[in-house]
Amino acid sequence: MQTLLRPVALFVVLAGIGLTGCGAPAPAGGGATDRFVVIDAEELGRFNPLTGHGSNGESKIYESLYRVAEGQDDRIPDAVPVLAEGAPTPVGGDLTHWRVKTRAGVTFSDGSTFGSEDVVATYNAVINKAFAAPIAANFDFLRTAEVSGPNSVDFRLTGAYADVPHRLFLAIAPAESLAKPGPADKLALGNKPVGTGPYALTELRTDQVVLSARDGYWGSKPQVKTFVIRRTDDEKARAAQLASTADGTKLSPALARAVAKNGYRTVVAKANDWLGITLPTGDPVAGDPGIRLALNLGVDRGAMVRDILQGEGTPVSTLVSSLYGDAYDPAQDFTFDADRARKVLDDAGWRLGADGIRVRYGRRAAFNVAYYPTEILRRDLTMASVSDAKKIGIEMKPVAVEKSTMTPEYLAKTAFMLGGGGQPYTLDTQLYPKFHSRYATAGAGSKWDNASDYVNPAVDRALQAARVEQDPAKRAKLYRDFQAAYHAAPAMLALVSENHVYVVRDNGWKFGPTALEPHAHGVAWGPWYSLARWTRG
Repeated sequence: MQTLLRPVALFVVLAGIGLTGCGAPAPAGGGATDRFVVIDAEELGRFNPLTGHGSNGESKIYESLYRVAEGQDDRIPDAVPVLAEGAPTPVGGDLTHWRVKTRAGVTFSDGSTFGSEDVVATYNAVINKAFAAPIAANFDFLRTAEVSGPNSVDFRLTGAYADVPHRLFLAIAPAESLAKPGPADKLALGNKPVGTGPYALTELRTDQVVLSARDGYWGSKPQVKTFVIRRTDDEKARAAQLASTADGTKLSPALARAVAKNGYRTVVAKANDWLGITLPTGDPVAGDPGIRLALNLGVDRGAMVRDILQGEGTPVSTLVSSLYGDAYDPAQDFTFDADRARKVLDDAGWRLGADGIRVRYGRRAAFNVAYYPTEILRRDLTMASVSDAKKIGIEMKPVAVEKSTMTPEYLAKTAFMLGGGGQPYTLDTQLYPKFHSRYATAGAGSKWDNASDYVNPAVDRALQAARVEQDPAKRAKLYRDFQAAYHAAPAMLALVSENHVYVVRDNGWKFGPTALEPHAHGVAWGPWYSLARWTRG
């Protein structure tokens, strides 16, 4: 695989966005001002916890029982109490009943008092079918939440579950806002959020959101008084806006390094954010076991990390990494071996045709792979995979698509450059929705869950047993068993885990270490994860 962003192309990009000049840009927030402006690619609004906002404790408007600890990026980080007082504790000895003490003296942005009933209402709503919450599958371990005291909540589970301490990151809304069940995406919370967090929404437009520091916040009042979020889908356009109207954004590594000059710097946050290509069973070529295995052997993940990620990431092939400690078996990672890939295809009956593409029973080894063209990283990884696949006789035909194209029906038949790791703080949430056959059933989970419609009984057994196993050593062994079963018959073409690279204007703010990030990135994460705790240097 060759480097995709050559120096000449990079020069053209820089010239086009006007960041090659000598002078430092004028501060968008006004130098020493308490206003900070960022640009994001995500649609603005949708501040409803039931639709996923703040699902890992990262919201500025809401708070969660726990959030991800900062500065712990070489392992799965601790769950730090926010609206909770201390760690969750098991009640009894079978891990089916847990208790959390909640913080007193906290108010919502509308002035109402936070209490355990708000925690109960939020968690019960997310699993209530009447709300049709798109993240409900993430909480299939929960049977019900109950008020067990003025400042106490009991979580009763569907079975033994050891990962509870890292599963209580859901943003908490007032019970009153959830009193009338209805479709989650229609709730007023989406555009009129009420939370206990350090900021409140003061302006919402299609192109801009303004958050303002709350006077009645229970914790230390933020020094950044006004946080402005603007939306621009195109990455090059976001880079251009750094020259005058913004203080920060997330960019792909090469572009970030190119524009981080003259008053800017990069901030790199380690992430458990993987990218890979689905290989759906609904496509007779992409879903063929021999094709799947050969592709996993025939792509050069190391070159992708070196040339496309500019070293900011790691190769990934089973979605299990060293971050998970003893559960990780490095021997089950796929290593680049094009010759072995060719032999796998030969043994499976895929013979080279005159044009270099393999054929079996009259069918060419060819299929489409869709990607989002506005995301440079996904585009470049797609093209690199296409190039490597062709060298072993497989034709992957790249197709640029809009996000609206990605319906469940389309995904069931078309390979897609997928980003994942939405809740990577437990192996259960990392693996179970992506590979258990339960999610190969139409309508089960979200459209991104088990997008290859993969069915493997050995994988099912390991994942099912691991989520209820109480002994940590036995659980780790079960996840190693998963890796072995997956290595023998992979579901998809996992490629890399990317670090997130942010460009930030140097205008005097000091922020703490970043957190280990999930797939989500942008204004909720990076240096802005600790926004409420920033200080002036």
